[in-house]
Amino acid sequence: MKRYLALLTAVLGLLALATPVAAQEQDQQPGPTVLVVHEVDARESSTLVTLLADDYRIGQDIEIKQDGDKIDPTRVRTATQAGVRQEIVFVVDANSNLAAGNVFETVTQELSTAIRNLPSGTTVSVVSAGVIATVVVEPTTNLQTASSTVLNMRQSGKSSIFGALDLAGGLLSTGDHISTVMVFSGNPDPSQSVDPLTAGQMIVSNQAQVVSLRFDGGEERINKLVDVAGGLNVGTADPAGVAEAVRDAVAASSNRILVEFPGLTESDQRSNVVLTIGDATADFNYQGGRLTRSMAALQSVAAETGTLFSVFHNSLVLYATLAVLFVGLGLAVFSFGSIFASGESSLESLINRYSGEGDGELNDEESAIVQTALVRRAVEMSETFAEDRGFLAKVEKLLERAKLPLRPGEAMSIYLVAIFFSAAIGFIILGGLVGAVILASLAGFIQIAVVQFLAKRRIKQFVKQLPDTLQLLASTLRAGYSLPQGLEAVSHEIADPMGFELRRAMTEARLGREVEEALAGIAERLESEDFAWVVMAIGIQREVGGNLNELLMTVSDTMIARERLAGEVAALTAEGKMSAIMLGGMPPVLGLVMWVMNREYMNQLFITGIGNALLVAAVVSSLIGFVWMKKVITVNV
Repeated sequence: MKRYLALLTAVLGLLALATPVAAQEQDQQPGPTVLVVHEVDARESSTLVTLLADDYRIGQDIEIKQDGDKIDPTRVRTATQAGVRQEIVFVVDANSNLAAGNVFETVTQELSTAIRNLPSGTTVSVVSAGVIATVVVEPTTNLQTASSTVLNMRQSGKSSIFGALDLAGGLLSTGDHISTVMVFSGNPDPSQSVDPLTAGQMIVSNQAQVVSLRFDGGEERINKLVDVAGGLNVGTADPAGVAEAVRDAVAASSNRILVEFPGLTESDQRSNVVLTIGDATADFNYQGGRLTRSMAALQSVAAETGTLFSVFHNSLVLYATLAVLFVGLGLAVFSFGSIFASGESSLESLINRYSGEGDGELNDEESAIVQTALVRRAVEMSETFAEDRGFLAKVEKLLERAKLPLRPGEAMSIYLVAIFFSAAIGFIILGGLVGAVILASLAGFIQIAVVQFLAKRRIKQFVKQLPDTLQLLASTLRAGYSLPQGLEAVSHEIADPMGFELRRAMTEARLGREVEEALAGIAERLESEDFAWVVMAIGIQREVGGNLNELLMTVSDTMIARERLAGEVAALTAEGKMSAIMLGGMPPVLGLVMWVMNREYMNQLFITGIGNALLVAAVVSSLIGFVWMKKVITVNV
């Protein structure tokens, strides 16, 4: 018996010794896992940081490093202890699906109890996210009334989460207090009646933080608002864990940690701070002598290091990169200037030498615009690439129509180099891949548009000169010249582009090509049906005989009469063309102006189903109307 009593006494003694240790271990809290900086007040001698944490108990160790130097906090309190007034807006998903597992009932019961136990003076309001977002409790400090109202909330169809958040933002007030929006969601918001960014606009502008409690996934798009406004995400997929999750979310929403430490007081100074509690760390950057509440302004500069653009934080690297780009652009401009300001092209030089107007002999080195081996290799690669894919001939024809003194390979090399430099400038100055793609696309489009504009302008000038050319050619034939002699004489009298093309044709004829074939080449190069008819008429006349000068005068008079008729038609249809341009261009221009003035209003066309349908209908109807008006005002002469 004595042995058993001794053994029992020993066991009881061990339990007595172990109990304080167990109690001590139970009192020790692991600390928060998430810390979010709400605001930094550096207007006084001691900097005050307001933190939102998912779990914290006064007395836990806090470590602060300011610009790498460790400093001790001078004071740590909760917002309740400091007497800071708080306001909380509760957004509750009232979807009828939450009846399963008594999730909705559990949420309302826990919220009712939590609201009743909030610190006195806390302003509370509640919004129900049912079929229609409804304010259930207007902002009030009567916690008992708010608690009873929440307990009597009823479920209502679908989940208008973002509509409720929009109402919640309107319930927030301005002033020197802490604002929080706690939102419970158990379903995605299918309505799309309110844009998520629009829903959070008032919340962010009132510097309120968002605590999101999601059951079984909930509405995932709230995470973006949590990131922008600053806040926490709490989630559970088990109906049995809903009660604890609600208590944790309300505890995080209803209190803040206030940490004071010796900080900066000069407004021209900024500092990086790393604040650690347990395993949670908050990095932020603040300016001395001011109150900072914006999440963007509190972003840590150190967090940006190591990114793709961090190398450009060095001024020397940035300036060197810009210098290389500007040198490249300068070389490109010099190349273009050399091309267009160097006088006659290689083709013109050949034509002038064979037509007797040039001096000296043709040097093979002069026939290439680019001389270095590296550039020549690049040109050859461009020509091979274009020829393999079948568009080398198209590039050559377009250059001939525009009369650009470039080989296809040279033009394509310049085209690709311009796109590359534009992409580099967009990547550095505009930032990121999007800027590079935009500027590269603009560079490619502008180059093609310029060449096509030059080609069309040259063709119009050629067609405009054709009647005078025919009259002049008929006069030379009437004076006794043969057709080749008349073409040779006219080529030196008429201005370009007609003069250049005729000189080229006669040079080809002098080298052995038939005159009709050389003239047909002009019509093919410039895509001129009128000149093709002239060539056809000359060919028929030379085969069957007749008075060629009268034929040319008749063709010239016909062209002049047709041009006069085309001018009259253009004058009569000018009003219709202008109406088509105005009516076709007004909707996109007006839409762009409205988007700049009120982006949220216009975004409804892009983020809602009915908006997308209306936008598609508007575009289709505008295109139909534009094509219809174009058909009405187009008259072929």
